[in-house]
Amino acid sequence: MNPFRISYLGILLGILLTTGCSHTSYRAAKATLRDTSVPPELAADFIYKHQPDRKAVIKVIETRADYVIKRVNLLVSGEVAGQTNRYVEMEYYDVPGTNRTPVIMVLPMMGGGYPLERHFANYFATRGYSAVIVRRDTRAKGAGVDDLNMLFHDMVVDHRRVVDWIETQPDLDPKRIAIFGVSMGGIKGALLLPLEKRITAAALGLAGGDLPYIMAHSTEPGVAKRREKELKDRNLTLEECERKLREILKFDPLRYASFVDPKKVLLVLARYDTVVPIEKGLELKEKMGNPETIMLPSGHYSAVLSIPYIKSQAFDFFEKRFAEAQPEKLARQGGELKRVQAGRK
Repeated sequence: MNPFRISYLGILLGILLTTGCSHTSYRAAKATLRDTSVPPELAADFIYKHQPDRKAVIKVIETRADYVIKRVNLLVSGEVAGQTNRYVEMEYYDVPGTNRTPVIMVLPMMGGGYPLERHFANYFATRGYSAVIVRRDTRAKGAGVDDLNMLFHDMVVDHRRVVDWIETQPDLDPKRIAIFGVSMGGIKGALLLPLEKRITAAALGLAGGDLPYIMAHSTEPGVAKRREKELKDRNLTLEECERKLREILKFDPLRYASFVDPKKVLLVLARYDTVVPIEKGLELKEKMGNPETIMLPSGHYSAVLSIPYIKSQAFDFFEKRFAEAQPEKLARQGGELKRVQAGRK
């Protein structure tokens, strides 16, 4: 089969998937008024030392027509006993010019070489949004089950430090910060969003809550392989493993989901997802207050065929949320509201 035919079939399948999806809006008029303030006893877990002058090493990696890719290494101190200094590593898609741009924090999936994350970052950057891919914590590669809680905790604090860094950049708009994540990136985003109120909007794909259940039942090959090893090494049944995970994992998206402002969220779920079981995506949706949601008629991996649709819907959602954050950006043209520009420099 020639490449053109393969590409054509992929496009056709993507069209068929998107025509079969459902899109439900958040209905504020019917929503119960929510207090999105995280209680002090929960917020206390994520207190960290705010250092606006935190040292960053920046290096230009590549220059393209619409943006410059920079490697940013942000020094973070070992603020917990036993931790040493380390760096949060970012790929920064800098849209050049003089105006402050919105910025999208792209949260990565579980593994791989960041091709999908770079695809989305490129998409946003060519439309006038700066983008920051916050690379995975290198400690996660060799981490065991007992390390997971610490890693999720540090993920939240590290991403809050990235927001601190964004606020120091004269060409980035701290009032228009969004997060975008798929799969593990979506799960990370669901945990981060209620704990970092400076985030204006979030597009979270193929995410869910109840991490112990997800890890015990996911069909993702890497997770399944590590799970089988844990069961064998610890001589546990699957039920015992899930109970053990519930003892270990304190920081779970469901624990904080009721403190999310649902107006900030666009969820993308897959009806036949078994990697992040769809029932846990729906549970997260309900706990978040039923935000705007796209339901794809696909599984976890076949959702890749809907990427063009997901990109455009995420961009439109961010435009809407950023316009609400800066209503003075709206302009009338011919009696109708003009599309809000991304802040292109």
